[in-house]
Amino acid sequence: MRLRVVIVGGGFTGACAAWMLRERLDADVVVLESDDATGGMLRTLHTPDGVPYEYGPRIVSVFRGTPDALDFVRRFVTLEERVVYQGTRLVPDYPVVPFPIDLDSVSRLPCGPQVRRELEAIRAAGRPPAEGNLRDYLVTSVGPTLTELAFAGFNEKFWGRRLEDMPAEWGKLRRLERIAEHGDFRLPSVAPHHYPVGGFNPLFAALLEGVDVHTGVAAQRIERGDDGPVVHTGDGSFHGDLVFATGPIDEMLDYSFGPLEWRGYRIETEVVDGSDPERLGRAPDGVPFSWVYTPWPATPVSRTTDFGVIHHGPDGAGRQPSVVLREIVDDSVRMYPVWWEDERFLRYLDLATRQEGVIPLGRLGLYKYVTIDSTFEMVRRMVDRLESYQGADAATRFDLLREVRGDWDN
Repeated sequence: MRLRVVIVGGGFTGACAAWMLRERLDADVVVLESDDATGGMLRTLHTPDGVPYEYGPRIVSVFRGTPDALDFVRRFVTLEERVVYQGTRLVPDYPVVPFPIDLDSVSRLPCGPQVRRELEAIRAAGRPPAEGNLRDYLVTSVGPTLTELAFAGFNEKFWGRRLEDMPAEWGKLRRLERIAEHGDFRLPSVAPHHYPVGGFNPLFAALLEGVDVHTGVAAQRIERGDDGPVVHTGDGSFHGDLVFATGPIDEMLDYSFGPLEWRGYRIETEVVDGSDPERLGRAPDGVPFSWVYTPWPATPVSRTTDFGVIHHGPDGAGRQPSVVLREIVDDSVRMYPVWWEDERFLRYLDLATRQEGVIPLGRLGLYKYVTIDSTFEMVRRMVDRLESYQGADAATRFDLLREVRGDWDN
């Protein structure tokens, strides 16, 4: 008898799981998506004029997961390589410099001489960074000037925490101490960056081809039925041997321990013509910046993206209309999990694994910041362990899901 699986959520986690379950296990899969189309955060959207942009991930690369993810995505869409640079404007009247910051670039700013003196003193002292908290770590690794200009305001604006209230481990995880003498400017990853021809939507059409997909159908509750879990919706009930739940784990469990904290943003979009291919500035090697951070606390904008560069490459960015997108900090958007909720999340995970046949998965289900490559790896780990998971007790399921989730760096 074929394994019956109901997947709640048609984003990349749900679509990837649907494909793997059918391909590897010949499962009978139903996908329930509350939006009017699949894709979730990875979906390519369009302005009323038909100009494309992305709300979530802009590119495909290998950041924290496995290089196998690139081969996987290439099975369904054509990937075009892109040179993606990120920059930062430390204060409103400064020019944009590459981020992570390099000394060559920052030396051209008014604060440059002071930054260089502070870094030289730190390096001459030869002591490892202090680890009392994130401010201590940054001040003793990049100096007080860059700590204030590049990190303090942005951290409080976006993450809602002062540097003093965060551990040094957060800086080490995100490698905030990197100050090279000469920058390579490229968005850090272990593989080239790519954009799929035609946007991300064809990826979901291919992954979900032949799958029973119900859009505009929201899961209301999940209960244990006589022969397995049941997902109840306003459009009827869906029965399965398993339910993969990719929505927020706290919502799925009725906020039993209170809501988990999230960070996120809403967006403002502007269609611009192709007359200015470097509207966000250029790196010292002449490549236009794809996006720029604005760390000073007086502006609610955390980052601005020029999709002309991402969609068409540096040479084609100035030839046709494109979207400039601004991210406005908005904590009501459940986008980025936060490290300080780990204890509460683990209580939710323990409760979830006591519900036989219901498997939380993905960014929202396992409360973890993920990229395309790490999502692919997470789903693959789950499918690899599925037989063991189904025959396990609650404690073993808990341990297995912690392995599937991985840590913050994979």
